[in-house]
Amino acid sequence: MAEARLAVAFKLQVNDDGNLEVKLDRTLVYHVLLSLVRTAIKNITYVRNVIIRTIYPGSVWMLLALLVALYAAQHIRPDQAILSAWQSYIPLLTYLPTAGQGPVAALLLGASIFTVGMFIQRYLLMLLLSYKGFLFVPHGQTPWRVRIWFQLVKLLEGFGKPTTYSFQTTLPCQPLPSVRDTCERYLRTVRHLLTDERYAEMERMSQSFQGSLGPRVQRYLWLWWFCSKNYVSEWWLKYVYLRGRSPIMINSNYYILDTVRKHTERQVSRASVIVHVVARFKERLDHELLDPILVQGAIPLCMDQYSRVFGTTRAPGVEEDTIEHVAPSQSQHFVAMRHGRFYEVPLKWNGRLLTPPELEERLQTVLDEDALDRDTPAAHVHLPVMTAVDRPTWAAFRESHVFADPTNRHSMERVESAAFILVLDDGRPDLETDEQVTDMGRRALHGNGYNRWFDKSLVFTVYENARFHVSAEHAWADAPVVAHITENIYISEHHLHHEGRDYDADGQCAGAALAPLRPPQRLQWRFNKDAAATIERCVGTAATLIADLDLHVLDYNQFGKGAIKKCRVSPDAFVQMALQLAYFRDSGRFALTYEASMTRLYRNGRTETVRPGTVESSAFVHAMEDASVTREQRRALLSCATTVHQDNYRNAMAGRGVDRHLFTMYVVAQYLKEKSPFLDAVLGEPWRLSTSQTPQTQTKAGIQILKGEDAATLHSPGGGFGPVADDGYGV
Repeated sequence: MAEARLAVAFKLQVNDDGNLEVKLDRTLVYHVLLSLVRTAIKNITYVRNVIIRTIYPGSVWMLLALLVALYAAQHIRPDQAILSAWQSYIPLLTYLPTAGQGPVAALLLGASIFTVGMFIQRYLLMLLLSYKGFLFVPHGQTPWRVRIWFQLVKLLEGFGKPTTYSFQTTLPCQPLPSVRDTCERYLRTVRHLLTDERYAEMERMSQSFQGSLGPRVQRYLWLWWFCSKNYVSEWWLKYVYLRGRSPIMINSNYYILDTVRKHTERQVSRASVIVHVVARFKERLDHELLDPILVQGAIPLCMDQYSRVFGTTRAPGVEEDTIEHVAPSQSQHFVAMRHGRFYEVPLKWNGRLLTPPELEERLQTVLDEDALDRDTPAAHVHLPVMTAVDRPTWAAFRESHVFADPTNRHSMERVESAAFILVLDDGRPDLETDEQVTDMGRRALHGNGYNRWFDKSLVFTVYENARFHVSAEHAWADAPVVAHITENIYISEHHLHHEGRDYDADGQCAGAALAPLRPPQRLQWRFNKDAAATIERCVGTAATLIADLDLHVLDYNQFGKGAIKKCRVSPDAFVQMALQLAYFRDSGRFALTYEASMTRLYRNGRTETVRPGTVESSAFVHAMEDASVTREQRRALLSCATTVHQDNYRNAMAGRGVDRHLFTMYVVAQYLKEKSPFLDAVLGEPWRLSTSQTPQTQTKAGIQILKGEDAATLHSPGGGFGPVADDGYGV
């Protein structure tokens, strides 16, 4: 762009005297210089972030202090200074002027000492972070050795402010369990599900696997563990997500709902504030100024997934999808969708973020144009449904009808390179009753099948009454990352409201628009009759998928986690036991149950499966169904079951789970073209009860706000996802 402006900014012409005249367009020259300055600032920022990440937990100030100290020592005691001895080992210094030998020697020695110290500090911090015993410490009973460990971690993390990805090189690798431990843990988790005969058969298959194929597979896994950043995550992304050929609508994507409180009823005003807040989040993330997530204020979580938050799309393939991600500089726009119209809207003007009033003007033009002209071809309105159907169908359509046409190709590139998508939708859903929350959940999870772009990493939908929700594609990241973004929206809106900078008395964005209004650019599509017919067929397919789903939200307000904690029981474990009891009463049997646990205490970690169904949980359920069992006995069984569940959850977080290790062994066996009846049986079991939870807050600011007087109105009803099995539940 700068080169194009430069071409018209300078004009050369020959005057009547035959001399060459240079004419400059001052305005264009100003913009060219401004563009060059911005580019230089971006490059400097990028280099700065690379240096900070590379030398962490050291800092540039530590290096400078060391260099100054060494150089000062040379001048104070030149006869005993270490630089004199150091210079004798570097013959090349003799070629420098005498006055320059001291500074260069100080620079080389200081850099060497700093580098060695940095790696030692980083390695020690990695060793300390490999300790996961703190997970198993009962609340309020921290022993002295854990306290010492905690203080050592804080000491080695340094006193500087870490950037977003500072801790990535200090995080330990996810450990690889032994085959024997994994098999033993697995058998304990299925004992209550199997008959004696079937369990004995599984034991025999397990022993056979441990004595034959298991050790061989484990050796290959050890090699893969040594060569990769995380022995699970790459294969998990590839085979669980990207190789999946079924529709990602309902089956993979998930959603998070709005908070109870909102301060305006105007759709474009709320949408503008949300876009501005998210754009600020993106800018901090692009400059690596977003604070890393720290457990208990010191223990870092992996932030790798944040690198794909914006400008990311899951592109369909016939056999395997791909994650397409563009650089931050190429995703400085978002796409607004309204009744089949797509508009490219910039996030910045003149190098700064557009303010909410400026965004409001631009989004209002989208609504105005839609009100004047509703004559949009059905194929254009229904185009997003292609992201809702099976992946091979979408891949073939994308190749033959999108990329084959230059107009469609350009529009698709702008959609897929956008930071995110904003949908200005019809309807006035609310969050006051269970029925309203259920309706909003359905809108968020699948909509009508063609008013969401399911491939995009983030899709924000704002309704006519200013309610909103966010829908997310699952392959690029897990729910806590998206929950962090929604938490940032709630916190920012809270601060803007208390500062009087959110909305005026009419509900419009407060303040004046300074940037000149440039209407958003509408993206065009061209489809022939065959393409239109394919799109219409897929509308019916998506409708069938939606009709096959039952989604209901229950707001249980009899008691909450506070009352559960008073009983000295983990709220998560309590709910899991309640789900085991409910499923048994509903189906008359137990089901293989999935609960997601994060493994982000390790580098590039994502999730591990916790199996809430255990021998202890089944004993509790049977006791609840047996009228002869006393309350005291039931309480004791509940305490035992929740304790076992908590231990299993902590083991999963510590990398000692069951399912990810079994999964990777299965992948290696497939590469080796080896059949394993044991692994086939394990991986073939359906998860009929799939559960997950996402924290309301993950940052200090969020925790502080939720302790305030208006905390109840800042809570979200949460989110949801579709069941894993066709005959299962997702909770």
